[in-house]
Amino acid sequence: MSNKKEIAKNQLSDLGTYISTPTQTMQILKQYNLHLKKTYGQNFLIDTNVLKKIVKFSDVKKDDVVLEVGSGIGSLTEILLKNVKKIICIELDRNIAAAFKEIFKTKLSRKIILINDDAMKIDYDKVCNKYDINKFVSNLPYKIAAPLILKILSQTKKIDDFFITIQKDIADRILAKPKDKNYNAFTVKLNYYAYFVKSFPISRVCFYPKPFVDSVTIHLKRKENLLPSEVINKIKKNKIKNKYILADEDNSNSLENIIENFTNNFFKFVEDCFSHRRKKLINSLMFSNDYYKNNHEKLLSDLESLGFNKDIRPEELSLEDYIKLFILFTRL
Repeated sequence: MSNKKEIAKNQLSDLGTYISTPTQTMQILKQYNLHLKKTYGQNFLIDTNVLKKIVKFSDVKKDDVVLEVGSGIGSLTEILLKNVKKIICIELDRNIAAAFKEIFKTKLSRKIILINDDAMKIDYDKVCNKYDINKFVSNLPYKIAAPLILKILSQTKKIDDFFITIQKDIADRILAKPKDKNYNAFTVKLNYYAYFVKSFPISRVCFYPKPFVDSVTIHLKRKENLLPSEVINKIKKNKIKNKYILADEDNSNSLENIIENFTNNFFKFVEDCFSHRRKKLINSLMFSNDYYKNNHEKLLSDLESLGFNKDIRPEELSLEDYIKLFILFTRL
């Protein structure tokens, strides 16, 4: 235990030794008997200069309260710490969380809050309101990166700026444009919530264990308005009379509920469009549900009215095209 305490003391000193140096990372893993799990997608950054670049890239301020998912042993946390007001860390692995608490014990509660829980089960609206979080900076676990980004964007409006380090294949889906091989339902849904600002690459050799692909740090900015006012007005005045919309509730006319209801059902439609990716869009829809098969002529007519023919494929439509098609098809 004395060795552990000495390590913890050294990590937070100003002597120039960072957790993220390869030697220190390996020493911490050894001293705390930590074994990284592939099932958790655990890959630690072991390049201090890259971590400093991420913090600089995120443009954090002294009054920022940052959410960090997958904090690990605190490689990014340590460098963020000097630049922000507080960090709310989420870490699933109990053993790693225990080591993190020991390393940062003098900072816990005051500048660092550690939540030892599954990031995919957390209510981010509650967490962000409780701690007044305004920025997201994370080296995301590979296994949950895509669904987690959408989950946070859908649950809270408190965070406008997301600085995420993810493996290149996920980044390729985020940055894909129509007709790109990486363009899919996730791309459309993410573009609905946020837009890409800028990014920079990180080599796989900067991680331990070394993954099979390189990574990318991306800045995403949440859109202030998800839907144009004319679309909201259409939704207010008309009911979507198909399988997507359930019976109205008492509070369904509030703007927030109108947008949430539209978003959920629009996403179901997009998922159906991409459900059989190698097929034409019209066939993908008909194979996914009999509802579309029964409205085959309506689909063809709507596509034609938007300037597309029956042979169009799902990856050829932009977010705007999907919104227009959904509105037409649901008879708004």
